[in-house]
Amino acid sequence: MASAGYIITLLLWGYLLELWTGGHTADTTHPRLRLSHKELLNLNRTSIFHSPFGFLDLHTMLLDEYQERLFVGGRDLVYSLSLERISDDYKEIHWPSTALKMEECIMKGKDAGECANYVRVLHHYNRTHLLTCGTGAFDPVCAFIRVGYHLE
Repeated sequence: MASAGYIITLLLWGYLLELWTGGHTADTTHPRLRLSHKELLNLNRTSIFHSPFGFLDLHTMLLDEYQERLFVGGRDLVYSLSLERISDDYKEIHWPSTALKMEECIMKGKDAGECANYVRVLHHYNRTHLLTCGTGAFDPVCAFIRVGYHLE
């Protein structure tokens, strides 16, 4: 029977090894929380999405395995990305704050960048609609987005 000191030493050594390797031990009982860029490239399943609007300031994502889409919410935008061809078969909804709401927001002392509509919530409502909410220039707004297999 092993002594308690020996067991604690082994546990501590395992913890330090995990910290040192960045959690890349062969433990398959717990899901991995991080993959390095190199590991993703080695899997040969890495795809890069370049938005025509440049920096997206992404805030939320929702994976829809049934539709085979990844919905991504950012600054004034919602993207629907194909899981197979992320950069080729994407759809976007431009959803900025209204001019009146932006003006009111700026008059309250906020910067113009803060007065955008940052999409914060993407949630399945049912199989055909997502509930989507954004900051709306500090006046939150929600909407239903119709989604479906190959719908625009």
